[in-house]
Amino acid sequence: MAKVWRTKQIERAGVNAFRAVMESAGHIVQEIDGGNDYGEDCYLSFTHLGQRTGDITAVQIKSGVKYRRATGYAIPCGNHIDDWMRSRIPVIGIVHDPEMRMLYWVNLTKHLRESFTQGKRPRSVPVPEAATLDRIGIEVMVREVRDFIAQDYGRSQHPVTFRSSLSQALRKRRYERERFFEDAPPGGRPIPHFAGEANFLERYPKFPDHVVNIGFCASILAVSAMMGPGLYETARSTYGVFSSTLWLLCFYVTFWFLISVAKVDSNRRRAKWMRHGADFMLLSGWYFAIGVYLPTTPWPVPEIAQVIYASAVVSMVQAVLLYGGMHYVADELSRRRRFRAVQQVADSSEQDRGGTVSGNK
Repeated sequence: MAKVWRTKQIERAGVNAFRAVMESAGHIVQEIDGGNDYGEDCYLSFTHLGQRTGDITAVQIKSGVKYRRATGYAIPCGNHIDDWMRSRIPVIGIVHDPEMRMLYWVNLTKHLRESFTQGKRPRSVPVPEAATLDRIGIEVMVREVRDFIAQDYGRSQHPVTFRSSLSQALRKRRYERERFFEDAPPGGRPIPHFAGEANFLERYPKFPDHVVNIGFCASILAVSAMMGPGLYETARSTYGVFSSTLWLLCFYVTFWFLISVAKVDSNRRRAKWMRHGADFMLLSGWYFAIGVYLPTTPWPVPEIAQVIYASAVVSMVQAVLLYGGMHYVADELSRRRRFRAVQQVADSSEQDRGGTVSGNK
């Protein structure tokens, strides 16, 4: 049977540990097939708030205690030094210590470029022992690698075009904006321009509701005031001066009665019909007010229509006030009777418990 090599298990343990840690942090790990391994074991795509950022890095993973050094760890370069240094995307190195069960990281591309700038060609890249991939270390690694990508993006041997420069500027702008919100305190960054308004609303939380109610009432009052002359002329077609004034008063009282009762009625169906009645009075009153009061109107109102409307409004006002008022008074009396009955049952139960306690003593 085929033999399972110990070194293969150790290498696989490093890849699995790196995948588990990074995927638990929400990032995407895509492994490279072993036959196509030329110095990179997988690709790491960074995410932010559940969305891909577009930043990607290659990863070289080394696993085992043989990569320990007197201080920290080291990743041998071998034949990959030129590939890691000239890579268009950064290559980071990961060392997995199976005994410590820890992961350590280093930016291979950055370290090799700095070394070549100083005229050095290192045989290995040191991995600091403090560069761990724990919860905080992952955030540090992601931030530093994305900073490196943002600074190095667009650097190539080809001429820089306007499109590449614009893309680089937009990418850097987006990255800075993401960093700005990542470093925000709990709850987000404050907006000082609207701090005064926010303080006022915290002190008076009901103020917006009051403004809406006042605006609604003011608009209804304005519409009612504009309707007054035309409705008065409509009533004059049937009634005298005093009766027309009384008719107009009943019109407004009934309208406000329907609106106010519909707001407090617990029966939704009845409240809906109350609102429909108020809407009908407002729209029909506006129709007759404009058609009668204005000298030129797109809809001339015949006198017979005015007589019918004036008589119908009187009947509707009587029905609403008599039926509605008596109905709600009856409901209130019934509610009080039920409340007294429940109160009496509660009082008698309290007295029974008191007598039982006294008897037990």
